[in-house]
Amino acid sequence: MKARFFPLLGLLLVSCDKPKKTATEPPTQITAPRVTKSDRPAADDLPKSRYQLQAAFKKAEKLASPEEKNRAFAEAIWDAWELEPELAREGLQKLTTGSEEKSRLIQHFAMRLAEQNVDEAVKWAEGLETEEEKSQAFGKIALVLSADDPERAAHLLSDSGVAGRDFDVAVVQVVQRWAAQSSADAAAWVVLFDPGAARSAGLKETLAVWARSDAQAAFSWIAGIQDEQIREEALTGMVESIHEQPETSQKELLELATPEMRTRLEKLEAEAAGN
Repeated sequence: MKARFFPLLGLLLVSCDKPKKTATEPPTQITAPRVTKSDRPAADDLPKSRYQLQAAFKKAEKLASPEEKNRAFAEAIWDAWELEPELAREGLQKLTTGSEEKSRLIQHFAMRLAEQNVDEAVKWAEGLETEEEKSQAFGKIALVLSADDPERAAHLLSDSGVAGRDFDVAVVQVVQRWAAQSSADAAAWVVLFDPGAARSAGLKETLAVWARSDAQAAFSWIAGIQDEQIREEALTGMVESIHEQPETSQKELLELATPEMRTRLEKLEAEAAGN
C-alpha cells in the first residue's frame, strides 16, 4: 500500500513555543489576548504546589467569556507542564478544539514527550481528539526522532497515516534529514507518496541534498525513473534547486546535467527575468 499524503498548504514550520507579541496587531475581531511568554509570571511567581495549580484551573472554569476561559486555561496549562504534567494533560482537554492555544500546546507537549520517550509520545498522540490534532502531534514527534533516526521518523509518519498541513511539513523536514544520511533511501520513500504537493516538495528537497553530495548519482537516479509523472516532478524539482544555487554552484552542476535539464533551466531563468 502506498503511503498516503495530502497537499501542503505551506511549508513553514509552526513554532511549538508560545507566541511572542508583535509591536502591533491588526484590528480584526475582538478576542482574548494570545498567551505569550511575556504574559506568564516570572519563575519565582509560578505556582509551587498542586493545590495552587488546581486553583488556577478552577478559576479559569468560572470565567464566562469563552475566549477568556480558553486563555486562562492555556496559561494554567503552561504553568503546570513542568511541575504537574498529568494535570496539564487533563487541562488540555478543556481547551477549545482548533484554537491556537490548544494547537501550540499539543505541538509543545508532543516534542517534549518525544524527547523523553518516543513510544509514550506516540501513544499519547493516538489518543488525541481530532485528525488535525494527531497530525500536529505526529509531525512534531517525527521531527524530534529525525534528529537521530530519520528513517524511523519517516516510517512513523507512514504508519500513522494522519493527514494535515503540519504532518506534511514534517514529511519534508524528515526527508531533508534522511537525505543527508542516505539520499537514495529517502528518494525511494518519497516516490511512494500519492501525487500531490508533498511528493513534489519531498523530491525537490531530497534531490537538492543529493546534488550537493553526489550530483552524478542524483542525475542518474532521475534518468532511471520509469513513472513518467514522477520523473517529471523530479526533473522540475532538480532544475528549481539548481536555479536557487549560487552561480558558481550552478556551473558545477550544469557540467554534469543533461541537455534537457539545461534547457529547462534556461526557460525557468527566462520566466523569472520576465517577472
